[in-house]
Amino acid sequence: MSRPEAPDLSLAALAGRLRQLSGLTGKTDIQSPAAAFPHQPFPALGPAAALGDDAALLPPVATPLLLASEGIDPALVAADPWFAGWCGVLVNLSDIAAMGGTPIAVVNSLWCRNAARGAEVLAGLRRASEVFGVPVVGGHTNLHSPYDALAVAVLGTAAGPVLSARAARPGDHCHLLIDPNGGFRGTSLCWDAATGADPARLRSQLALMAELAADASVHAAKDISMGGLVGTAAMFCEAAGCGLRLDLAAIHPPAGVALEPWLTGFPSFGFLLAARPDQEGRLAQRVASCGGLQLERVGTFTAEHRLVLNQAGQQEEIWRGEAPLTGFGALS
Repeated sequence: MSRPEAPDLSLAALAGRLRQLSGLTGKTDIQSPAAAFPHQPFPALGPAAALGDDAALLPPVATPLLLASEGIDPALVAADPWFAGWCGVLVNLSDIAAMGGTPIAVVNSLWCRNAARGAEVLAGLRRASEVFGVPVVGGHTNLHSPYDALAVAVLGTAAGPVLSARAARPGDHCHLLIDPNGGFRGTSLCWDAATGADPARLRSQLALMAELAADASVHAAKDISMGGLVGTAAMFCEAAGCGLRLDLAAIHPPAGVALEPWLTGFPSFGFLLAARPDQEGRLAQRVASCGGLQLERVGTFTAEHRLVLNQAGQQEEIWRGEAPLTGFGALS
């Protein structure tokens, strides 16, 4: 059996091998996000805050921080890469808002099979970053992946009371706060009320949750996630250690939209809120002053640890506390 040929140890040969090192050549993928995003998201911090270092330098804050992260459904990345990029930012901003916070910065991790698909995702990310005024400050990019995938994270601040889902109590009213404008995107259950909307209105809506937390008109909230309104309601109950009776007759989808997709779809802007009954008037005034949103009292939190749907005198249990959903239950 022949012995393996010894590598050429000359400097020229070594340099040739190093030029082909995948850890070096793969870095050219970073040119795509470098071309997509502004390089100085926080000019006042000087050159050290420009993109391209190993971590992002952010402005100092004097309040608690909020950190959210989402992996985007691979089917959405494959079918609608621009919208997947947009949603990567939007869903995380909603998670920060759900706790009464204000977003500071976005990072992303992108894997794509080629640069063309990656460019579409990055374009959606950039557009959402511009519309909501929250800069992309770093991330990871691989444009030679065997699959397409996207994960996004957002850092935010919590200047006022934090709206934890665990703060809901029996007797609280449950309100649905949602943007009914727009329509389902393509054949998906993703309700798009944002991509064609006025950016100023979208920023005002996003800031509303922090305002509701600050004046205590709401004391607990949950962003409506991919589990839809009903799935989010179950997670809300689990976290709070209480139950919820949802009145389906109080939920009014937009014209031409059936109830079931409205209960199961993912909204651009949608939250379940817990508020004391004596806050109902002030809450309604706050929401009305923001404009374009729909507020409905859709149920009452109960001492029973279960989610129940009520309709026309009939009841159906959707979830019971004895069967954990996420495993993140009420604190003892």
